[in-house]
Amino acid sequence: MANQNLKISGQVSNEKIDNTALVEAIADMRKEFTHEAQNKVINTALRCTFLVPAVIEKNQELVADGDNHVQFQDKQTAKFLLINKPVKDENGNDKTLTYFPIFTSREELAKITTDQKYVPFAMKFSDVANLTENTPNVEGFVLDPFTREHNLPFTKPMLESIKQTLIKYRADREAAKAAEANGEAKPDITVSSTDEQ
Repeated sequence: MANQNLKISGQVSNEKIDNTALVEAIADMRKEFTHEAQNKVINTALRCTFLVPAVIEKNQELVADGDNHVQFQDKQTAKFLLINKPVKDENGNDKTLTYFPIFTSREELAKITTDQKYVPFAMKFSDVANLTENTPNVEGFVLDPFTREHNLPFTKPMLESIKQTLIKYRADREAAKAAEANGEAKPDITVSSTDEQ
């Protein structure tokens, strides 16, 4: 297998992926779970690029050009690897949840054991979230699923919550810019505690 990263566009990329800040933020959150620590993990993850293993399949399809001449063209498709987690449902019955495994580094990616020949795609958080959102029967994705210290699941409901928060933040920011452009005063917001009174 070639030692390469493929961007979601399929272009070869040799960029260095460094997610040390995210791994450290997860470790801090595990030591002391607070709202601030959770937000730091999410905000850091939003700026990260991950390695997502996929099997590339080459097929041929008939393609017609502008003059209606038909020819075979190679078509590549990527099938992303999945991992299953057995759990019990609310009635105590066995159930399997399916996730995309994503990795913070090549060292973490090397922990995957499969006979399938895969290549790692370099994907931003938003790309992985979009892939997850548009894939039925997948519960979410798991960051570094084979390392107990910093593996972290992102479920579809969590991703939807993050998406709605980002949409609201963007709308609020645009409204503030529009108000400033129209000559309206910026809101004067101060935070004080009752101890100061």
